[in-house]
Amino acid sequence: MLYKFIILAIMFTVLSCSKQKDPSDGTNDDIVLKDIKDVTYGYNTDSGGKMTPLLLDIYFPNNATTNNKYPLFVMIHGGGYLGGDKKGAEDVCQIMADSGFIAASINYRLGWDKGTKGCMGDTASLMRAVYRGLQDGNAALRFLMSKAKNFAIDENWVFIGGASAGSNLAFNTTYLTQEIIQKTNPNLILTLGNVNNAGNNATNSFTIKGVCNMWGGITDSTFINEINAVPTISFHGMKDAVVPYDKGTYLNCPNYPPLYGTMTVHRQLLRFNTPSVVHLSIEGNHGPDEFSTSFLMSNTACFFKKIIQGKSINSMILTGLNSSCK
Repeated sequence: MLYKFIILAIMFTVLSCSKQKDPSDGTNDDIVLKDIKDVTYGYNTDSGGKMTPLLLDIYFPNNATTNNKYPLFVMIHGGGYLGGDKKGAEDVCQIMADSGFIAASINYRLGWDKGTKGCMGDTASLMRAVYRGLQDGNAALRFLMSKAKNFAIDENWVFIGGASAGSNLAFNTTYLTQEIIQKTNPNLILTLGNVNNAGNNATNSFTIKGVCNMWGGITDSTFINEINAVPTISFHGMKDAVVPYDKGTYLNCPNYPPLYGTMTVHRQLLRFNTPSVVHLSIEGNHGPDEFSTSFLMSNTACFFKKIIQGKSINSMILTGLNSSCK
């Protein structure tokens, strides 16, 4: 009898300790946070009509605990709305976590009819893919805000970034509202549903305080205005043939919708006295080899920290490996 009592006591102790280490259980204990992979932030129908889970990975600063709060950085991978995965941003997120940010890398629904050869894609299908990505980016942020206490997120400091298509989604998530979609392309709402309640039931709001743009662009630069302009750090190759570093179209296809790259965004931000730092690779193509992950994210973390600290940021254009972190 005594033996059974001891075994039960040990089991109870183990279970209690295990529960205390779970940040989602809502306890007030000071829990040390460890990286979490494949967190489900919602469900939605993919491009093939199949209901699919929406997943993200979370990276925490070293020795982060639930009794503190940390700024959030959400990273969105590239891949032309056809490929890519959140795992590809692991190095990016690790550097940001080492810099004191909680970093989340998200998956979003992929797929559109690109055609069998260049410039033969179905642009209506592409726009649906972009919109699904916008819905998912919004759902991920609502979810993270709903778990802010559990994951020690400081809701006052939310940042977003992406590479290529992921950067397009970062811009869209920052600037495209339900109202704008209703005015510009209401058929997307009729076909795919709303932006602000798709994927999950979270209703938490968020305000993005800074953007990291890596060789991406925005579908309409006029979405950026005096009221909503957000400080941005950008990286782009001047010989990019996928996303124009100034203005053009995706893949230089004349029949594709306009796409406004880094320099157009930069000029628009300057119009509204909003900090914009641009790093250009003169000989760089799409995703310039010149810019290492360390260079990209060390400058990004520095830029975001200046925003948090309320420091003055001088807008500038730099070429090569000149650091903007001064």
